[in-house]
Amino acid sequence: MPVCLVRSSINIDETFQVPHIVRPGETMSSSGMWSRPGGKGANVAAALGLAGAPVKMLGAVGKEATWPLDCLKERHVDTSHVHVSDSVPTGRAFIQVSTSDGENSIVLLKGANFVEETSLNDPAAWIGTEEETYVVLQNEIPLEVTKAYAAYASARPHVRAVFNPSPMLSQDELRAFPWEGIDVLIVNEGEAADMHEALSGRPVEASAAKALAALPAIASIQWIVVTFGSRGSAAGVLCDGSRTWVDVPATKAERVVNTTGAGDTFTGYLVSGILREQGAVTPERIHALMTRASVASAMAVEVDGAMESIPAAADVEKRL
Repeated sequence: MPVCLVRSSINIDETFQVPHIVRPGETMSSSGMWSRPGGKGANVAAALGLAGAPVKMLGAVGKEATWPLDCLKERHVDTSHVHVSDSVPTGRAFIQVSTSDGENSIVLLKGANFVEETSLNDPAAWIGTEEETYVVLQNEIPLEVTKAYAAYASARPHVRAVFNPSPMLSQDELRAFPWEGIDVLIVNEGEAADMHEALSGRPVEASAAKALAALPAIASIQWIVVTFGSRGSAAGVLCDGSRTWVDVPATKAERVVNTTGAGDTFTGYLVSGILREQGAVTPERIHALMTRASVASAMAVEVDGAMESIPAAADVEKRL
């Protein structure tokens, strides 16, 4: 099986339980507060590990708080290459979770995720010359690092780059991004619409997924996956020169406790399935991979926390 490198963020989630998301100018008391491991990169790495994929985390923490690495190790993630900074603290995500509907809002502190003095920023130091490798990229590390890894992947046929552009880039950043280096793109409906407007110069008027896939900058990406929340998800996969579209309904959660980390769970489980595939991918296989990711994501919202809510593969198989 190919190895999967996650060059992305590691955070500590400082979560506050509130009656509803705080409005501008409003002050309210929290009914609970806790600290947990998180960060989009660490969450995806944990999902990959729990899904059974061989995964290495390429990220950074501050020496004042290295305990998220222990949580990753428990989820079968290789953390031996994580950079520990002496001067910059571990990144933080300050999260409000509404007790009324489970929705959340997040404010990020970049912290060690943006440390510049580390060899992690050089893709050539971490990607082998022959071994098939998947690299998962997001936007909670410096953009130039993400672009360097994408550009490196574009020049090497044994390297496949997965991009989940969240938080979303600016329109200028989207237009300047090296999309030719991306093999798997995973976005939600709003992100797809933002990308379409930036790359085409006009708002999307029909299906966000198919409109995005039709743009010249995006058309060569093999997997384009767009999630639509309660309306499910769609995947357009290039095979033999044409793109096959598969729609998958959303998996209904038994209860909604906390939506934090659900998208990262979806990404991790989907990528774990993609890297197992050999040869041509049929619509039936695409549907099966997307369904597995959808079930895992639904299970994640039934449990409190982000990384802690990600289900193990055996439990996902039982729900399937």
